[in-house]
Amino acid sequence: MHRAAIERLDRDLGELLARHERGRDLSEFSRHASDPVGFIRDVLHGNPWSQQVEIAEAVRDAPLTVVRSCNGAGKDWLAARLALWWCYTCNGLVLVTGPTERQVIEVVMGEVAAAFRKAKDLPGDLYRTALRVEDRAAILAFTSTEASKLTGFHAPRVLALITEAQGVGPFAWEGLLACATGAEDRVLAVGNPLAPEGRFFACTRSPDWRSIRIAAAEHPNIVEGRTVIPGGPSRAWIGRMRSEYGEGSPTYVARVEGEFPQEAQDALCERAWVEAAFARHEAGELEPRGRLVVAVDPARFGSDETVVAAGRWPVVERLEGWRGKALTETAGRAQIIAEELCGDAGKAIYAVDEPGLGSGVVDALKEQQLQSSRTTAAGKRARAGATSTRGRKRFGRCGVYWSGARSRCRGTRSCWTNSARCAGKWTRVVRSGSSPKMRYGRG
Repeated sequence: MHRAAIERLDRDLGELLARHERGRDLSEFSRHASDPVGFIRDVLHGNPWSQQVEIAEAVRDAPLTVVRSCNGAGKDWLAARLALWWCYTCNGLVLVTGPTERQVIEVVMGEVAAAFRKAKDLPGDLYRTALRVEDRAAILAFTSTEASKLTGFHAPRVLALITEAQGVGPFAWEGLLACATGAEDRVLAVGNPLAPEGRFFACTRSPDWRSIRIAAAEHPNIVEGRTVIPGGPSRAWIGRMRSEYGEGSPTYVARVEGEFPQEAQDALCERAWVEAAFARHEAGELEPRGRLVVAVDPARFGSDETVVAAGRWPVVERLEGWRGKALTETAGRAQIIAEELCGDAGKAIYAVDEPGLGSGVVDALKEQQLQSSRTTAAGKRARAGATSTRGRKRFGRCGVYWSGARSRCRGTRSCWTNSARCAGKWTRVVRSGSSPKMRYGRG
C-alpha cells in the first residue's frame, strides 16, 4: 500500500470498537482460502442460505460479481462476512464503499463488527471504519462521495465491495475498480435494481460480470412460510407490496422480484420502445434522408458528460459521450463525427445547446464557418450562421426531437444506433410539469 494511503488510514480509523489481542495464528485460517462458505460457518458461526452460498462461491471464482436483489435478502450480511474471509484467509485488503455513511458504517461495518465480536479467535483491532490485523490494514470503509479516498490502495489481493451500488456514482466506480487491478483481485457489487440505468444496471448486463439475481420468492422465509431468518422478507410484506403498488409495477418488480423494471414509473420513453428502435436500426428498416444534423450537449469538467448525437432523420447514426474535454476539443470532435458520417464537415448542420457552456462551442464552430441553424421551442429553424438550440432541442440529447419524441419512440418512426448510453438517458427522462427533464445530471 502506498505510504500516503497508510497515513490517511491512520488519521481516519475512527473509534476503536473491539480488540482481540489473543487470537488464532493467521496461518490456521488459510485452509479456508478456497472455501468462503466453510469459513462463514466454521469460524464466523454463520449459516448462509442457498443464494448467499452461490454469491460467496462466485466471488471466490470470478473476478467481477454483481448482485441485484429484493429487499431484506441479506446481501450486506454476506458482504461483511466475505470481507472477513478475504482478509483472514487470503491475507488480502478489503475496500468497502457505498453512497451514504449510514450504509457503509452502520450497515456493512456494523455487520463486520457483529461477526468479529462473535468469532472470539479472530485477532485484530476493529475500528469504526476499518479493521487492522497484525499492523496491516485489512478492511477500509468510506463513502463513495469521498472520491479522494478511493485511489492509492493496492495490495497483493484486493476485494472491492460496493454496497447499494445503484446509488454509487461513476467516479466512485472508476476509483474503486482502479484499485482492483491484479489477477487475483475481486469486485463484488450489490444493490437493489431500482431503475434500468447507470453503471450498476450496465454491469448486470455485461458478459464480463457474473450476474446473480435474488428474488423474494427464493428466500427461506417465503419458501417455508415462517421466519427462518429474522429481518428477511415475509409473505405478508409481499402481499402489502402487491396491494399497494401492483404486482407488475416497477416498485414491485425491483423490491420484491429483485429485477430491473422495464422503465422508471415516470419515464418519458419505455425501455422496450428504445430497444425496438435499436432493432429497427440493426435491421435497416428505415433509410436516413436529408442533411446530417450533429447535436451537441456540452459539458466541461467534473462528473458531467458531453453528448453528441448525429444522424439524418429518422435514423440516429452516432451517439458519443466524453468528459473532461475543453470546449474547443468538443467542437473539433463534432466536426470529425460529421466528416466520418458524410465525408465533409461543411455539409452538416450543427445544433448546440447554447445557454452556458454551449456558447464556447458555438464560437469555435463559427470560426470554422460551418453552416448551422438555431431552433426555437416550437422547432422552427431560424437564421443560418447561428449554432444553438433553445427550449426543447429540435435534435436533442439522444438524437430525436423533443417535440413528439414520445410518440415517435413508441411507434415505428425512428431507429437508433444501439447504445447503452442512449437507452439509459432516454429511459431516465421524466416529465416535470409540461417539460421533460433529466432525473439526474443536467436537465
